[in-house]
Amino acid sequence: MKKTQNAERGWEQALGMDFDDLTEQWQNYVKKEYWPDITGRDAIDDIAHRLTDHAKLKNFYNISPALSPDGSKIAILSDRSMYADIFLIDANTGKQLKKIVKGNRTMNFEELKWLQPGISWSPDSKRIVIAAKAGGLDAFHLIDIETDDYETISFKMDGLFTAAWSPDGKKLAFVGNQGRASDIYILDIATHAITNLTNDIFSDSEPVWNNDGTQITFISDRGDYLDTSQQTLLDTFKMYKYDYSQTDIYTITVATKNITRLTDTKYNENYPAWAHNENKLLYTADKNGVWNIHVLDLDTNESRAVTNILTGIQQLSLSKDDKTLIFSGYDKRGWDIFSLTNPLELPDREIPTTNFLTNKKTADESFTDLRRDKIRGKQPETSEVGDYSNIIFSPNYERYNKILTDSETSEFDSVDAGRQVSDYIPQTYKTNFTLDLVSGNMSFNNIFGAQGMTYFAWSDVLGDHRIYIGTEMQLTLENSDYLLSYAYLKNRTDFYFTASQRADFYSTGYYGIARLRRYGFGTFVSRPFSRFNRIDVGLSIYRLSYNEWIQDLYTGKYIDVRSAKLNTVLPTISWVMDNASWGYTGPVDGFRQEISFTGSPSIGDNGIRFGTLQFDGRKYFRLGRYYTIATRVMAGTSFGRDAQKFFLGGLPVWLFGRGETNGKKDSGQFQYEILSSDEDDLLKDIYFTNYALPIRGARYAERTGTNVAMANFEFRFPFIQYLALGFPLKVIFGNIQGHAFLDVGAAWDSWSEFSDYSVLTNKYGDLPSYASPIISSFGLGMKINLGYFLVRFETAWDYTPGHGTSRPQYYISLGPDW
Repeated sequence: MKKTQNAERGWEQALGMDFDDLTEQWQNYVKKEYWPDITGRDAIDDIAHRLTDHAKLKNFYNISPALSPDGSKIAILSDRSMYADIFLIDANTGKQLKKIVKGNRTMNFEELKWLQPGISWSPDSKRIVIAAKAGGLDAFHLIDIETDDYETISFKMDGLFTAAWSPDGKKLAFVGNQGRASDIYILDIATHAITNLTNDIFSDSEPVWNNDGTQITFISDRGDYLDTSQQTLLDTFKMYKYDYSQTDIYTITVATKNITRLTDTKYNENYPAWAHNENKLLYTADKNGVWNIHVLDLDTNESRAVTNILTGIQQLSLSKDDKTLIFSGYDKRGWDIFSLTNPLELPDREIPTTNFLTNKKTADESFTDLRRDKIRGKQPETSEVGDYSNIIFSPNYERYNKILTDSETSEFDSVDAGRQVSDYIPQTYKTNFTLDLVSGNMSFNNIFGAQGMTYFAWSDVLGDHRIYIGTEMQLTLENSDYLLSYAYLKNRTDFYFTASQRADFYSTGYYGIARLRRYGFGTFVSRPFSRFNRIDVGLSIYRLSYNEWIQDLYTGKYIDVRSAKLNTVLPTISWVMDNASWGYTGPVDGFRQEISFTGSPSIGDNGIRFGTLQFDGRKYFRLGRYYTIATRVMAGTSFGRDAQKFFLGGLPVWLFGRGETNGKKDSGQFQYEILSSDEDDLLKDIYFTNYALPIRGARYAERTGTNVAMANFEFRFPFIQYLALGFPLKVIFGNIQGHAFLDVGAAWDSWSEFSDYSVLTNKYGDLPSYASPIISSFGLGMKINLGYFLVRFETAWDYTPGHGTSRPQYYISLGPDW
């Protein structure tokens, strides 16, 4: 694909067939492989009571059920609200009782362990314990289900997973990862002291206490390595030669750390659950290809299958009376919670081997065989060679297609000379840059119009270093645009360094031309505290210049008639918090905020001095799956000799449409022409103005000042789901979104503008008697995603309290939702 720069041609060259033929062959293969397995197997709904329905909830995951000791409630992990959340549901009906934990929104619940979940109840059914990523460390949260208060316990480990509450309520058994492998630990809740029970190189998971709290059952890949005191294994054991993909069930005695192996099979077992009234253990196993429930009699050591499911069962939780088994099951492309009655009394079931598993044992379906399909009828004879699945011979890989017809053995003869098969050759990592991107960028600026630049991007294999170069070359360097950026991303704190120049030209009359030029360099440091919070610190040093020339009618040469310069040193610091969830056109849920301060100390004769403080907070309320209420509050103030201006009004990337002001049609997009300002103000207005947007129905700089406050409200909804046009072109549009909005804001230099009409007229000229620094509007809009652009169509009405509304004003602009 990289060679052809086309996915379908890449498939065809690699596999000898086009994408449609490959799809047809794959579908035929799936039918032959899996359809015979449907006969004789049960759907989960045929044997168990469904408590959740992901099809009705319109989600995918309802997993990790934990039945409360009193048998009335089940705690589950679900994405029904588009996040990983913990819910309580009724154990009999599956009705949602409450949401206990909102995941993926705050630092303490940044991640709720989708891939290795585990929820456990305290013996009194009042609290649950979960593991979560909490900032820089993993932590356990002990949560009161009535008050939602929680206690957090964390350790300096690489990972914490799957806690299990002891029968006496004083301890937690959990999975901890500390570099080499995952082990079973015990935590004393009162003292926070921890004990490593299985301190070795093998991976252990799914701890479950027995009824009297003397033993813990767990899953491990240790095979017959039962002595955890053999510390010499840590240095001598070659894990890459060991089959760590096969897992069995073990128990460990807490007092002595003696391990006993309970199962010894060629297939995998998982999710053990102790019976409370019989000496039996329930668990899941993928015997013959599908995960089913099995029962192990600990007195006789005999195991039997009690279900024969088509799709699979995971994550068992057994009631105190052993009458109800709660589990998660996969069905119809999603996971749900089910309840099974009297699991220990179920009859034995024979589980036939799946067709997939049978063929897997007899047929070689390697990627190599698939590639050989392009050389039809030329299958070479092969001889046995070593297992090279974990070794990459990159010099030969690029010539793989050319030598496919040669013997497999000959491919590796030179590679294996002088060393044993399957040994690894460690290599020191060296930074090696590769070209990742060559792209053209087109943008639109409401002052200078359409603009463009060509970008090149390089990075190393690990993504520690990135280099960007952008250029838009003219005849001379000082009249060209170019950008050079380097990012150092190896550690938690990211460093960015940038050097750039930008030159913009515009006409000042029939024979005049002017240039605005900015060049300099900057550095930027970003330090995240969690996924949602970070501090950004930057420093930029730029020189700004303005030059105006008039062409001499006799010589044709341009004469410099005006010029101005500014020097800037801009330190900035900001705190960013962002846990928003994004949809098709912008954020749909969560909260975003930025508090920033930018200062400019006056350095040199052409320096400027100001300080600016800004706040921008946005909150999104999701109403169901498709509707959102969005709110925003923005405020700022600037002070100092050269205080920055705030321009209030207008739309981002405003393309077409003109409004009206005070009943008169607007002649342009700006309240006054910025490019006609004198040189000093021009440089400040262009490069140091903060735009407060959007106020739809108003022009850019409709109100200006060193202080600003603005609020926006939107109700966002699906407008047209599907639109197919037949004339004049056959074009299909989908997911056309709509919104209703209300914008209100104010910009001012002094408080007297709110009470003294003459101050306003001196500042803006002729205004109606009811004018004030406050402007507002409301309206309706829709947006269409055209791939590269999100096009917005909006209708706005200006609103003045006590004086009604304006006529409708129509706008076309670009950009996502704020």
